[in-house]
Amino acid sequence: MPLTNSIDFASVCLYKYVSTRPFTLRILKRKGVIMITYSLRRNLLLGGLLLLLGPYVLSGCAANITKSLPATQVRPGIVDIAPNLKSSRLGIVLFAHKDAKIEGGHHEGLLQVRQPWIFGISKAQKDMLYGNAGQLAALSFVSELKDQGLTVTLLEDMPSTTSRDYDLLLTGQVERVILNTYGRGTKEGFGSAGNYWEATVFFSNIKLTDVRSQKGFPVGDIQSYAKLENSPAKLDWTMLTVAVKSLQGALYLSQMQAASSALAAASKGKKYVETFKADYTVDEYMISPIEVAARHAAAQFLQRIGVTMQ
Repeated sequence: MPLTNSIDFASVCLYKYVSTRPFTLRILKRKGVIMITYSLRRNLLLGGLLLLLGPYVLSGCAANITKSLPATQVRPGIVDIAPNLKSSRLGIVLFAHKDAKIEGGHHEGLLQVRQPWIFGISKAQKDMLYGNAGQLAALSFVSELKDQGLTVTLLEDMPSTTSRDYDLLLTGQVERVILNTYGRGTKEGFGSAGNYWEATVFFSNIKLTDVRSQKGFPVGDIQSYAKLENSPAKLDWTMLTVAVKSLQGALYLSQMQAASSALAAASKGKKYVETFKADYTVDEYMISPIEVAARHAAAQFLQRIGVTMQ
């Protein structure tokens, strides 16, 4: 079976080397967390490589949780909105998003191994995917409320309590956005992680206030998930690339074993790791799962507030 994931291949090479050296390696699982403990009598460089690659190799054991899920409908269905909400003018202070925690990463291989920084997408490509994640979530939430038929005025700042430009005021916060991409593997499709991307958006402190009576309708926190097919982040490798890198990596590993000094071994080890640096492309996209998740969160809000206002 061809090894089309840089981490997969590197881990196999390390395993073959470690199995012939004086290592004591233990893999433990405590409270759902996989831990590696080992003792070395020599060759600290390999120990460092194990520490670097081990967590990413083993992370595949918990992968494929969302791979079988169907893609999310881009737009949620029409929500039955409470009459008193539908007839009101709604002012929305754009949800605070500058302090939102942005998480996630790119995954490759059949085990959906998350790629560490040395193998992952570039900073410029990360900015394309994650740069405006919090703001995108906040604006998409508002957009869906408009599309559901509400009369909405978007506000940049908290207005005066005496304003009569709207009947209800909505405030909240984008607390966290998680965006994960799963590659297609090589250009031929070998080693695919599923070729999709997904997002989970967390909104907090959502509150609707009647401007005239100052009566509040707390909504609380909303979490929403969305999955779309065809990840824009793609590994720009062919099977020939994998073969060449595999042979080159094996050569550096052999030279590292035969090195006469720690400095020489470190030099070959650096070249070994750099050999498996991946090249990625990030395609332009029309819609992100962040937007889809935020739109579905807005639909959840409408359903929840409809019950609260009755």
